[in-house]
Amino acid sequence: MEKSLKAVIILYGEVPPWTHNIRALIGVVKKFVEFPKELEDAAKLTRYAFDVRYSDDYRLASEEEYEEAYEIAVRVYEWAKEIVENTP
Repeated sequence: MEKSLKAVIILYGEVPPWTHNIRALIGVVKKFVEFPKELEDAAKLTRYAFDVRYSDDYRLASEEEYEEAYEIAVRVYEWAKEIVENTP
């Protein structure tokens, strides 16, 4: 999902920020294109990207959390793919 947001940023000629912070990436994306309100919950997935990479005391996601995160990530990916494929 992070890479999907960065692809949209690159599409508009900007170098994406060096971050795993989904909220920050969404903020940059919004400079160029309307980001759907129903995808705003993607920002809460930052903790998974950060905790697993940089924390010694992270906890594994529950199956319910995993399914929710996966669903959000797929929706963001599909949205970004549509933007990239349909922008001249």
